[in-house]
Amino acid sequence: MPASVIAIGLDALEPSVLETWIEEGKLPFLAQLSREGTYARQRNFSLYRTENSWLTLLQGCAPETGHEWGHQNYDAGTYAVDERAAYEFKLFPPFYALDSRRRIAVFDVPLTGLVPGVNGVQLLGWGTEVNQILRQSSPPGLMTELIGRHGRHPLYDTITNADDGSETLSYRIPCIYDIENMRAVKDKLLAAVRQRTAILRELLDAEAWDLLFCTYGEIHTAGHLFWHIGRDHPLCEPFREPAGSDFMLDILQEIDRNLASLLADTSRDTEVVIFSAHGMQANSLDLYAMMFLPELLYRWSTGIAAFEGADENGQPPAARLDYSRHWSEEIWDLRTAHGDAVLESPEEQERRGDPLYWDPGNWYQPEWHRMRAFTLPGYSEGLIRINVAGRDGDGGIPPEQFDATCNELIDLVRQLTDARTGKPIAQQIIRVRQSPWDQGEELSPADLMVLWNDELAADVAGHPRFGQIGPIPFFRSGGHASEGFVLARGPGFEQGLRLPAVDTADLTATLLDRLDIAVPDHIKGRPIRTAHSLA
Repeated sequence: MPASVIAIGLDALEPSVLETWIEEGKLPFLAQLSREGTYARQRNFSLYRTENSWLTLLQGCAPETGHEWGHQNYDAGTYAVDERAAYEFKLFPPFYALDSRRRIAVFDVPLTGLVPGVNGVQLLGWGTEVNQILRQSSPPGLMTELIGRHGRHPLYDTITNADDGSETLSYRIPCIYDIENMRAVKDKLLAAVRQRTAILRELLDAEAWDLLFCTYGEIHTAGHLFWHIGRDHPLCEPFREPAGSDFMLDILQEIDRNLASLLADTSRDTEVVIFSAHGMQANSLDLYAMMFLPELLYRWSTGIAAFEGADENGQPPAARLDYSRHWSEEIWDLRTAHGDAVLESPEEQERRGDPLYWDPGNWYQPEWHRMRAFTLPGYSEGLIRINVAGRDGDGGIPPEQFDATCNELIDLVRQLTDARTGKPIAQQIIRVRQSPWDQGEELSPADLMVLWNDELAADVAGHPRFGQIGPIPFFRSGGHASEGFVLARGPGFEQGLRLPAVDTADLTATLLDRLDIAVPDHIKGRPIRTAHSLA
């Protein structure tokens, strides 16, 4: 019994990669959908591009409108950071909960928890690509039944049980320099694609849903871990030949075959929407936000290095290829004697249950109250919080120095470069507040946001005053980009139509439109219809 609308997210699939492989004939089913339907690239919001990539689609609005900046909270006064396993949906529910008259099946949408107002089933946390995967289902027990028939996701092997009985899953991202380990991950992802398809087929056979909303998260993981195997990245040449194949393509071809099987019996009256809310590129985020910026701010605040780096005038050593352990372990070994004395180790943070134990920027947390400014943990921009006395604790800079400190930090970060090329690492620095007392749910907790140079994938940073940081190993070779795509076939979409880029909110509005649900005022998108433009 097919659904009226089937919306399938190929999570974080880069549109240029999709388009190239369709043109080369490597994805026959997606190529068929492309010929039969409407296609457009999709622009998501550039700020908090990783943290909010799904939230902006689910709510159809910017973070400033939804008053939610990702899934971390910073508690000023205690210097505490809390990372949640799901969005809070502070002001607006996800679009599929706006009209309880529609029968909805939601499966494995990242960073969502159970929400009221859904007439149907919510099956969350079988296996999505996020730091914490919250496993819940409505009706209760349904996820357990599905796992009994189809098995657990083979990649997610760490399970934490909460007091309320819910499960949170995660996995330890393996070293991308270990090609045999990468091959083992690829095999697990291929198996997961087939298991996921079997679950989706069972859901489609269960009843005629108004909407089946689901994802294939395996291509997201593949993009992070396998980007360097076949694409532009400093690690491409050493690893492309030993890999023997393009692992990302292997995963996407398996998805293509499974989509062909899953959708083989859907009628032409069924509207099929394949999409990605965001894309992927050579990683210019992880090392910058999680290592280079936190260490730079520490050196600026204290005059002492917590991690090693070559002399400021020295030539960086050749990049190593012999890393084999988890990224956090390799980074921790680069600490100085001073760093060993003041930083909180990843082992300590893991023991006390901090989900960000693997993030080097989080290791400075015991020192934040003594620093002039520090970075809030995040996955996209560099998030600088100035330690202001009376706002962030008893210490910190006097409030009247806030403006001058902002300007000093902007100059400081602008001088940070890729030590191998001399190119600046920061592309833009956004000032969030004019005064430390500027408050409001529409504001990020950061005082300054550093947008990185997406054309660089640097492993060692340099600064004229504070020397070099690194080299350090790459964590994930693929990082998030803000551009995704939408590919839609069915009565509401014109065959062979290619549109200019649409906004993420346009996809949200389109799904509501196809369900005949009024688009609320907070969603500024316009539905994609059969006309040669957005309606």
